[in-house]
Amino acid sequence: MPQQYDVSLKLLFRHSKGLMARRLFGGRVTEWINIEQPKVTNVRVDLLARMQDGSLRHVEAQARNEKEMARRQAEYYLGLHRLLGEHVDQVVLYIGREPLKMESVFETPSMRYQFQILDMHEVDGEPLVRSTDWGDNILALLTPVDQERVFRRVEEQIRKLKGEEKDTASGIFVILAGIIGQEGTVVRRLNMIDLMENKVIGPAILKGEATMLAGQLEKRFGKLPGWVAGKLGSAKEDELMAWSIRVLSAPTLNDVFND
Repeated sequence: MPQQYDVSLKLLFRHSKGLMARRLFGGRVTEWINIEQPKVTNVRVDLLARMQDGSLRHVEAQARNEKEMARRQAEYYLGLHRLLGEHVDQVVLYIGREPLKMESVFETPSMRYQFQILDMHEVDGEPLVRSTDWGDNILALLTPVDQERVFRRVEEQIRKLKGEEKDTASGIFVILAGIIGQEGTVVRRLNMIDLMENKVIGPAILKGEATMLAGQLEKRFGKLPGWVAGKLGSAKEDELMAWSIRVLSAPTLNDVFND
């Protein structure tokens, strides 16, 4: 499973030019260095990029705490320096479910090597949710931000994508959701997107959801005024979902529909 996360993040960052990509790489990537080439095969790095200023940046994704991570990063650095003859900035992106326990320093009596660790538990997820980059939106799922907001935002973005990019984003979303144990939920919701885009089935599903929500509203607030029927009749799927969640705790009918 950790290998799936590595592959998914490689694909994500090769597509993404969003906030997290810029934070990790420190600028615009001008070249992805092919890590399958013979000159770097032995060090097996996740992502190695040439930046706009000519520097090299190595990003390693880590889905679990590894006792020997600091030593491994030092070995990566020495291997890359030997093969490329250049300094390489290194960042470990920690995406694990458990709290971060790894050290960012490898030290012996004769040497000291330090690198950066970026812990997704400590990243502010709000800018990622608001971003127009679907890679940022998916990565927000690994931050402390509300999961339901992330689900809705990613689904909104995926609807805008076409062809191979849509398939890629959907696959990455499912795999990274597995880190927080929500892959089943994401699969069901993505399947619902496919159904909603069907010109025959989609409207029927929306109508059914609106009818069910009307029943919930009437049970909580009594006979519904006419404007509610108008709202439900013209609602989009994400609106119906948001209202269905609010009806459980909203103190008044108006609070259900106030965005």
